[in-house]
Amino acid sequence: MSGLSIHSISQSLSASHQVQRTQSNLAHSLTQLSTGNRINSAQDDPAGLIAQELFRSEITAGNAALKNTRMANNMLNVAESGMRQISNLLIEAKGLAVEAANSGVMTPQMVEANQIQMNAILDSIDRFSAMTNWLGKPLLDGTFSSENGGALFQLGQEVVSSQQVTVPLEGTQTSRVGSGSNLLLELRSGGAASLATNPQLADRILGTAISQIAMQRGEIGAVQQYTLDTNINALQDSLVSLTAAKSIISDADYAVAVSNTVRDQILLQAGIQTLGLIDQNRYNTLALLNS
Repeated sequence: MSGLSIHSISQSLSASHQVQRTQSNLAHSLTQLSTGNRINSAQDDPAGLIAQELFRSEITAGNAALKNTRMANNMLNVAESGMRQISNLLIEAKGLAVEAANSGVMTPQMVEANQIQMNAILDSIDRFSAMTNWLGKPLLDGTFSSENGGALFQLGQEVVSSQQVTVPLEGTQTSRVGSGSNLLLELRSGGAASLATNPQLADRILGTAISQIAMQRGEIGAVQQYTLDTNINALQDSLVSLTAAKSIISDADYAVAVSNTVRDQILLQAGIQTLGLIDQNRYNTLALLNS
């Protein structure tokens, strides 16, 4: 009768507790394998959870900043495209003014024909100024002019002025482009700078307008190249580093998780078999006492 013991109940409890711990460990390993995360609740690693959430916040804000920067770049592309069309029209208009100044050759009818083209060009400039928009927001009508504060772009991960940039987009209508009282609208028929009245003044106004639009396009290009593009590169590098750091803290080590799963499965099977043996031993003891 060697091996029979009245203490088998305590042995059973001990084995049962061990089986429960093994089941808990196995469930934890299986959760890691199914989610891919080492930290699935605060109790897994309280300090690690804090760091993980901080990294998640930085990564989310970084992705938003990256999206903001790309959207800003796209919006400025639209604005610059509209300005490019206006610049082409202004250059064509300058050619008309230079032709009209050739009074020794040009007849009044020829000058009038040039003026008709000039009026059409000025109409097109006003049309482009009105129709160039971003998601319904007009870009070249003065809405984002320097006097109105310009277009504000949030480029960083914190909503602070040091991580924002403002880009003025001056109005390009014929009533706004020019110098002082000499504006493009004066080049229309009957205006002070119409081709029949004063082609010299028309040429000067057009030269100023061409320079203004070119300067604004250059300013936009500088912002895109030296602010937006560099910001995109910096954010991308930062996101790679932040994601790698978060991965070290929060991602499950599959090799370790698989190893732990196999170990816990073996221990669980052994524990269940042990419980069966202990129960059999207790049964044998009771049978002996009853005999």
